[in-house]
Amino acid sequence: MTSGHVQSLAGELFFERRGSPSGVPLVCVHGGPGFTSLYLEPLFDLADQLPVVCYDQAGCGRARRAGQRKLFTLAGFVDELEQLREALGLESMHLFGPSFGGAVIGEYILAYPSRVRSAVFASVSIDIPRWVADGERLAAQLPLLQRMILSEGRRSQHYSSPQYLDALARYYDRHVYGISPLPERIERSIEQADALTYSTVWGPNELVVSGVVRDYSLTPRLGEIRCPALFTCGRHDEATPEAHEHFATLVPGARCLVFEHSAHHPQETERDGYVAALREFLAGK
Repeated sequence: MTSGHVQSLAGELFFERRGSPSGVPLVCVHGGPGFTSLYLEPLFDLADQLPVVCYDQAGCGRARRAGQRKLFTLAGFVDELEQLREALGLESMHLFGPSFGGAVIGEYILAYPSRVRSAVFASVSIDIPRWVADGERLAAQLPLLQRMILSEGRRSQHYSSPQYLDALARYYDRHVYGISPLPERIERSIEQADALTYSTVWGPNELVVSGVVRDYSLTPRLGEIRCPALFTCGRHDEATPEAHEHFATLVPGARCLVFEHSAHHPQETERDGYVAALREFLAGK
């Protein structure tokens, strides 16, 4: 295992690398935005097949020693990934992008297509208008009182009352975490996440997107992606199976896998099956 810090336009990031020092690595770009890579520890199971690199983006987790994030645009997140590639001396990479990380790797692939061997888009938020519409549809399946509280919070833009937070927690239980109690590594990711990055880039919570990416959509450009691509999500995911099946039809040769017993974190809730699926996809690429 090796680890260290790398400078980027957005600030200093922290990386951890496991596995062989040679070979094309799987570089994992965490979501949030600002959540930290601690919850991606199950992906290090792949380090006996190829090198695996996870990194904490500027301003969060183990990158916090340098202070606050400096750049909140998607271009800033893409620059972080490119600076990491240069610092590690990588000619090419396999990319894994969960949730908001899917937008980062999508933009990176379009900017640096020759650097990417393959891509895994995992429970991604790459079409925000669709994400919001899907979230409203899923929230409409909650009990009546919780639906009313969430709807009133959205109308009034008051998102911090105990009643609202309780209703939101029920949504997270079903469609974000999908596991109780939360594994320690997910709890640590939450504790070390950067609230400023999340609120600035995303918004107040998963159902309300009011930040920098509120109108973002990669969907019109998915057809430009030429590397092998795999889309994954959970059956009960806030990043819905219907959306991922559609995204996969837009990328030439892409496949979609839905994990039947998971929400937004199948790498945790179905760890063995998820890692096996990635092994198969990455073999020979």
